[in-house]
Amino acid sequence: MLGLIAGGVYMGWKYVLPYIVGTRSFERPVTATVAQGVLKITITDRGELESIDAVQVNCDLQGGGKLVSIIDEGKLVSKGDEVAKLDTDVLLRSINEQDVKWQAAEGKLKSSRSDLSQAKNKAEGEIAKADLALTLAKIDLESYDDPQGEYKRDVDKFKGALELKKKELKEAEDDITFTKGLVKDGYAQLEQIRAKELTLQQRKFEVLSAQAEITVMEKFTRKKKITELKAKAEEAERELRRTKETQASMIEKIEAELKAAQSTSEIEKKQLTRMNEQMERCTIHAPASGIVVYSNSRYWDESSRIRPGAQLYFRQEIFSLPDLTRMRVKLKIHESVIKKVKIGMSATFQIDALPNRVLNGKVLKIATIAQSDGYRGGGVKQYDTVLSLDDMPTDAGLKPGMTAEVKILIGTLPDAISVPVAAVTEYDSEKVVYIVTPSGITRRTVTVGDNNEQYVQVTEGLIPGEDVALDARTRAATELKASKPEAKTSEPTGKAPPLRK
Repeated sequence: MLGLIAGGVYMGWKYVLPYIVGTRSFERPVTATVAQGVLKITITDRGELESIDAVQVNCDLQGGGKLVSIIDEGKLVSKGDEVAKLDTDVLLRSINEQDVKWQAAEGKLKSSRSDLSQAKNKAEGEIAKADLALTLAKIDLESYDDPQGEYKRDVDKFKGALELKKKELKEAEDDITFTKGLVKDGYAQLEQIRAKELTLQQRKFEVLSAQAEITVMEKFTRKKKITELKAKAEEAERELRRTKETQASMIEKIEAELKAAQSTSEIEKKQLTRMNEQMERCTIHAPASGIVVYSNSRYWDESSRIRPGAQLYFRQEIFSLPDLTRMRVKLKIHESVIKKVKIGMSATFQIDALPNRVLNGKVLKIATIAQSDGYRGGGVKQYDTVLSLDDMPTDAGLKPGMTAEVKILIGTLPDAISVPVAAVTEYDSEKVVYIVTPSGITRRTVTVGDNNEQYVQVTEGLIPGEDVALDARTRAATELKASKPEAKTSEPTGKAPPLRK
């Protein structure tokens, strides 16, 4: 009975009394109740379907060509069926051009003989120029490092300037001594001593500067200059060797071109034969059975879109024949959370084409090197991740490129105390929540753990059943803004009081 009476008094004091005394007037925010139970930690992102086995068909026509015709995308074809044709006009024009090249080979032979003679004359001039540069570089080094050279001249000049500065310093010291005597005898004012002291300080600074210049000259400048001149001389010597080797190589190259011109006719004939073989590659047949899917690797470039009339380049992917019975999901995961994802983790998929069905899979592969979209992605680094699609329905008509929402299960906290993410914010470098009671709202510091997109784990500071406000960030910002004037008033200025004269 005493316990029941005490409990009734406590409940009345906590919940009834505030309403009686008038605290029921505060505006109660949107709240959530602190819960305890299983908390699943997941990463949610968007991915797309792709086929595990897909046969890629490329443009094997050297130099590329124009796509004249191609069957509609999504059509089922059998192995050996004609899928596309390339324009042969360009190839025929190339064959004619090849014939012109053979005729030009004779002209190349004559010009090669002339080029060889000119190359020999040029080699002599370039080698003489490089040899002169080496001689001048050696003279520069010798003239600077000689006991009577440029370095000795510069040092003597600085030492002479130092002696002059010392003399001026001595004159300033004598002048201030003389002025002090005049002030002492009453023939001069005290302000004259201050002016003389400034002049004395200036002369001392000039002497120190002159001494520093001599030290730098003797200790560093000479070493730097000699090193630089030696490097120039060595570079000039290397340049001479390079020039000789380059000119010799150029002569050898022209001699090789001269020999090549004699055999160009045979080479061009072989090239003509290969071009005739390229004619057969202008008709593209299906290497396997499957559904035709146009290539979309350069989706941002409208000119590269696969369609009749498109210009293809050599080895460009034209279409693929994916196996629709075996699919997987590929997505990009941000670098901030990729370390949490491990191979073998379970995942669920919500495919946009199947809005009412949840599919399951696992993480199969995680890229070791991040991918970046450059300026289009703002420099964001993401990792390509591949997941299996274990229970894919065969009759759903899924196709490569379809979008899926992926949830990867990182872990499960069996007995976690959690609140919505909006209930936790940061205040004065601490994580806080706002507890809502009938008597008012109070801020409380908490310790948080893992979180998902909706809930965050609270390891310390809350007990199940309490109510927390869902506008924590707004409340913290309001409190911080209100506390700034007080902080400025109580803050020391950090300035010393002014000196009195």
